[in-house]
Amino acid sequence: MWRLGPWTAPGVLSAVETYFFALSSARPIELWRAFATQVPAWYVWVPATPWLFLLARRFPLGRPFQARSVGVHLLAWVGMGGAFGLAYTLCNLALARDMGGASLEFSRMLLRFWLGWLPMMAMAYAAVLGIAHALDSQRREREQERQSARLAVELADARLQALQTQLHPHFLFNTLNAIVVLVREKETDAAARMLVALSDILRRLLQQGATQEVSLREEVSLLSRYLEIQQLRFQDRLRVSWEVEDAVLDARVPYLVLQPLVENAIRHGVSMRTAAGALTIRARHQDGVLTLMVEDDGPGLPAAFSLERGAGIGLANTRERLTRLYGDAGRLGLTSRQMGTGVVATVELPLRRGEAGNG
Repeated sequence: MWRLGPWTAPGVLSAVETYFFALSSARPIELWRAFATQVPAWYVWVPATPWLFLLARRFPLGRPFQARSVGVHLLAWVGMGGAFGLAYTLCNLALARDMGGASLEFSRMLLRFWLGWLPMMAMAYAAVLGIAHALDSQRREREQERQSARLAVELADARLQALQTQLHPHFLFNTLNAIVVLVREKETDAAARMLVALSDILRRLLQQGATQEVSLREEVSLLSRYLEIQQLRFQDRLRVSWEVEDAVLDARVPYLVLQPLVENAIRHGVSMRTAAGALTIRARHQDGVLTLMVEDDGPGLPAAFSLERGAGIGLANTRERLTRLYGDAGRLGLTSRQMGTGVVATVELPLRRGEAGNG
């Protein structure tokens, strides 16, 4: 029934026009008769409109114009004019019989009404084509938007996957390097324990697969195994303390977000000291923001250090992953400690709990 509305309007206008035009003539007609002769004829457009929409999509009239499309629409216009003329003729004949008046021969009336209404039918047909074109343009725009959004998601997922894949060999290389150092120093027991810890880490890496986020509890557990390896390497020279709030252990964090920060702190902080070095890992939340910190007491940042220009693979990778996962809400900072030497690496991201999203 909703299709009747658009075609009732021109029928009503035609009926009103016919009624008032007849008032000034020698043979005025009643208003209901004007409606009876005009409105039903316009309803031939109701079943034809969906087919005309399909025709407009199948034979578009956009540039460059194609003779075939123009010809098809000319035939369709003439055909709609014929259908309207037929309906109009039948309505007038029925009204003439009802009035008891004489009527012209059917074929002559049909031809007269057909040709007489063709200009009006051209305007109606053009309106249908215009609406069909507008709807089709909107449909294509929505499809392009959906496709662009789908491609953007796929590209982001592919990029995130590439970043995470880059972490694995980087992490593995540094761990194996630590084992080689122990073997060369003939610390075979420590090297064996390190290999056991490494096998556990590799098993966890394989189990996680393409997961982009894990709980902070899982991240801390994996990082603990990594620090076990580093403590075997540095022995008494590495002290590790944890200050992680229980309330944030179920929060979602990027997979392996802390490991590059810890690795960076050990390489540029703890390993640069001749005395024992301290490493502190903190996690807290405030106002919907989860803050992760890795603090060392090494020599600190070099003069004029810039995270944009001076970050290595691990920090640059972490920074890009935060941006791709959380936009402006994911931030990585690197500052000197206020109390003497040392560096604090800080990660801020939205506090979220629940299932992790996969890449």
